[in-house]
Formats: sequence, C-alpha cells, structure tokens
Amino acid sequence: MRKQSLAKRLALMMSVALALSLGVAGTAYAYYTDSTKAEGMMTFSYDPNPPTTEVDETVEGTNKIISVRNTGEVDAMVRVKVFDPHIPGLNVSYENTEGWTQAVNDNEEEWWYYTEPLAPKAATPAFKVIVTTEVGAKLPQSFDIVVVQQCTDARSFGTIDEEGHTVLGTFAAEKKYLTSQGGE
Repeated sequence: MRKQSLAKRLALMMSVALALSLGVAGTAYAYYTDSTKAEGMMTFSYDPNPPTTEVDETVEGTNKIISVRNTGEVDAMVRVKVFDPHIPGLNVSYENTEGWTQAVNDNEEEWWYYTEPLAPKAATPAFKVIVTTEVGAKLPQSFDIVVVQQCTDARSFGTIDEEGHTVLGTFAAEKKYLTSQGGE
C-alpha cells in the first residue's frame, strides 16, 4: 500500500511540474510570437553606388607628390590631410597647385580640398609636400609624411545652402564651402 501511495504522489508531482512548465513555456512562446502592426514612416537613404577614390603618393627626394584618383563610377569630391611628424629642424610646406585649397569653412584640421568634382577614372592635379631640414638639425633615421584622403559624392556640389553659400560637398555630415576665391 505504501508503494502504491508513493507512486501516486510521485505521478501527481510530475503531472503538476509538467503542467507548470508547459504553462510558463506557453506564456513565453506567446510573448515571443506576438506581433503588432507598425505605423508611421521612417525615411531610409542608401546609396548603392558610393564614390571610391585612391590616393597616389610619389616620393621625390624628401618631398612627396600627392594626387587623388576617382576609382568609382560617379563624380566625387575629395579632400586630403597631410600629417607630418613635427620634428625640430624639419620644415614642411606645400606647393600650391591650382584647384587645391584650404580656404574652406571650419577647417581647423587643415584639410586640403579639391574644388571641382572629380569624374570617374580621372585624377586631381598633383600637389607637392615640400620637406626641408635646417642646417645642423639632427633627425631620426627615418620619418614618414602620412596622407589620408576622404571622398563624398558630388551631388551637392554647386548647390546653395540656407545661408547662401555655394557648397563644395558634404564631408563628415558638414557642408563645406569656399571662404575665399583665391584659395591658398
């Protein structure tokens, strides 16, 4: 009799445990499979054909010749940043080339902007980074002038912004425009 009572209790506890677990699992399943209809609209912008460019660097003695080539299939606006090592006795300057300027709004980082759209497969005119050393300066064995470039599509080129400026392009979510016509 005792064995039968124990077996009945065990069967009853297993049934209760099973029912509870199915109840919890069913609630969780309902939570994860419930759905609702979304309302409203969200705009999404995707450019399946973004511009692509490459920087071409040629070392000429201690100087560096820089040009940017459009490797994409759409017109691009480009900018270049030159990082020098700031070594005492090392002087870095730039040979101004037509079409390149630093006279652009909010340009504290001193980017060089090419002022015309760059057509597919075309290249910018080269500009030169001139590196000179002072007489008697002790330089490390080697150093590098690093060049970084960015590009954006040329769709906004020539448009007028809300303040009346003619836009060169939008780089890092900021519209860029010339601040003087002559450049630097």
